[in-house]
Amino acid sequence: MIDYYLKFKDEAEALEVLKGYTGSIDVIGLIYKEPGNTLTTHQGEVPEMAPIVGWHVNTRGPGSESLLPFSVQVLTPSRVWA
Repeated sequence: MIDYYLKFKDEAEALEVLKGYTGSIDVIGLIYKEPGNTLTTHQGEVPEMAPIVGWHVNTRGPGSESLLPFSVQVLTPSRVWA
């Protein structure tokens, strides 16, 4: 079993590349991170959230050469397999 953290340009590309993949697929979609700015709202100050470019998917299963071009190194994953 191999875990891949994948980043595609959009959902359509992910669906095309993952068609027929026999492992488990965990669609993350858009990921939002705090760029460091604070917004003032009627409920007080909240961190601004900005999307990270791309459509994100985690997979666990057999190795696949077709997934390697979309594989990214992740220091702190938003979600992992249990």
